[in-house]
Amino acid sequence: MVVVILVCLSGLRTIARETDPFTFPELDGWEIKQEYPVYNPGTLWDYINGAADSYMSYDFIELYIAEYIKGDVSFKVEVFKHATPLDAFGIYSTERSPGFRFIDLGIQGYREESLIHFLADRYYIKVRTHKTSEEVENAMMSISNSVVESIAGINHFPETLAMFPDKGKKPETEIYIAENFLGHNFLGSAFTTDYLRENKNFKLFIIVRENKEDCLKLLKQYFEFAGKTEKIPEEGEIHISDKYNGEILIYWYNNMVFGTLNLEDRKLQIQVIGEIKKLLK
Repeated sequence: MVVVILVCLSGLRTIARETDPFTFPELDGWEIKQEYPVYNPGTLWDYINGAADSYMSYDFIELYIAEYIKGDVSFKVEVFKHATPLDAFGIYSTERSPGFRFIDLGIQGYREESLIHFLADRYYIKVRTHKTSEEVENAMMSISNSVVESIAGINHFPETLAMFPDKGKKPETEIYIAENFLGHNFLGSAFTTDYLRENKNFKLFIIVRENKEDCLKLLKQYFEFAGKTEKIPEEGEIHISDKYNGEILIYWYNNMVFGTLNLEDRKLQIQVIGEIKKLLK
């Protein structure tokens, strides 16, 4: 059971293209080696090959790599720079899992044995080592904190996530999908979150557009895809039969459009729509 919300807001994804190099912080007692090239959209495949496509879809700009070395202990630090904090959140959100051990680091981070991944402004950062001991774990956390302290900028999750109702939301399941939401190019990007309510598992989706006109264009394309010939209403419910995603109930309110996918419980549909409307106001 899935609930879909399509939301049109302005100014969410202003692209920042400046490419000032990232400076790794100096740490007492640690040698810093920077023997790797700075990878860009044309060369990222040389480093991560098959995974590069995912990073590119989130407007990847540059990858900086350094090693911190002390004696026989070394840490590789990879700093993925993206065009906006939203893009950085997007790639981070697709690689985290609700079962990870999350930590208070930057906007958010998680740690497993011998690695720490975290989000800070428009950077997605990975710190890794081959050693495992309490001392090494502490040193890895210290290095990670130093990297965070060297980054100024946005230190919170995308504001759109606040539009998801709290009731029944599964922690750490928010994801930003960069393109082709529900398999449709015209739907573009979307936020999703998993829910469990009234013994029903479903997702909420949010799509952000620049303005109401872009939302209308999106709906027109969806009508054309679904073979609907009637006029799109100014506000209210819209039913779409999506041959790939089932029956969708969409509700258009002002410059917001939200609805349900594969959710047959009419009462729950109305409840969720009402909760979202309250949050959007």
